[in-house]
Amino acid sequence: VIRPEPLGPVRQTHAIKVQYAPIVRTIPEEGYLEVKKGEYVDIGCEATGTPTPIVNWKKNGESMALLEHRSRIRFRAEHRLLAGVYECTATNGVGDPMTAAITVIIQDAPVVTTSRSFVHTAIGLRAVLASKLEFAAPPARTAWYRDGKPVRTDDRIIIMVKDNVHQLIFRSVRKSDFGNYTFRAENSLGMADVSFKLTGVPNTASFKVDPSLNKADATSYTLLWEVDSYSNIIEYNLWLRPYYGRPATTESDFITTETPNVWSKIVVPGDSNEGPIHSAAYSVRGLTPSTVYEAVVTSRNRFGWSKPSAVLHFATEPGAGKILLSTSDYTDFTPILEDPEPQQLYNITQAQVFERFNELSNSSRREKISLTSRSMAFLI
Repeated sequence: VIRPEPLGPVRQTHAIKVQYAPIVRTIPEEGYLEVKKGEYVDIGCEATGTPTPIVNWKKNGESMALLEHRSRIRFRAEHRLLAGVYECTATNGVGDPMTAAITVIIQDAPVVTTSRSFVHTAIGLRAVLASKLEFAAPPARTAWYRDGKPVRTDDRIIIMVKDNVHQLIFRSVRKSDFGNYTFRAENSLGMADVSFKLTGVPNTASFKVDPSLNKADATSYTLLWEVDSYSNIIEYNLWLRPYYGRPATTESDFITTETPNVWSKIVVPGDSNEGPIHSAAYSVRGLTPSTVYEAVVTSRNRFGWSKPSAVLHFATEPGAGKILLSTSDYTDFTPILEDPEPQQLYNITQAQVFERFNELSNSSRREKISLTSRSMAFLI
């Protein structure tokens, strides 16, 4: 615009700011980072665009709750679970959001697991020992061992791997195959293994609780159980004792430590059924009214004794006898199964099993009793 003298010209300047969708560049550019456990992870997404983009993060598809929007993330790789795919998304309201991903690998020793370490089988059957390689970075070397020596494979004994599940397969089990096996995974950062027992002894029996079949009264109780065994069961050992996790009768003897609180063994005959499922029932008589008992059962076939079952707690009905005031009412007591302490009991005698089992359960019971109220009384 030109104006006449003496006003002079007028100038006006306009700036045009062009908006454009976000552009993202990952740090590192290749979108992949591998560190050892304990080292630091430093990743980022440099986002450009107009207006200035906002960056949000996800890990393995789940949003990360960060205190602020940030383009860089830095943390210490303290655990392998911090590894994964980190995804950043830049948005600025122009065009579509821009997304990029960075894969973070944290190197650590292998991790192996199994869902079943005690594998029951029989001669002539197919058996599988299976372990999952949950994690290994760098990749692990894997192997199967028996009694410390590598397992020799052939047409009958083979190794298969699928979806990180490593299987040692016996197409037709022989008696000589029974024993202890180990699956081992090893890399430059460490080693992990899991142990197996391939055996013909019965699986652990399980008690069945059914009020219509247990037929509890004041002095008797019918116990029911099932066990898996491909060979016929020769006999059962039913172990029984009163549950003395209760206050004593006198102030001077607050905790009951009566000598009868030891396991009594009842031998129950087996059956000629080849299985694999065997059922048994036994009516225990001569019990004390209004008393809680605990029971454990073991099973024997031609290959040996099983591990002890979970402990069953059950109660007899009220009956004749001296009754003291009590805050405990066993009238409606529901049978309870309680797993025993983990033990390695594969190749020891029944006497050794329950000597150890008695020590563990008494020790556990003393801890529980110490928390019992001193105001309680019990039925005798």
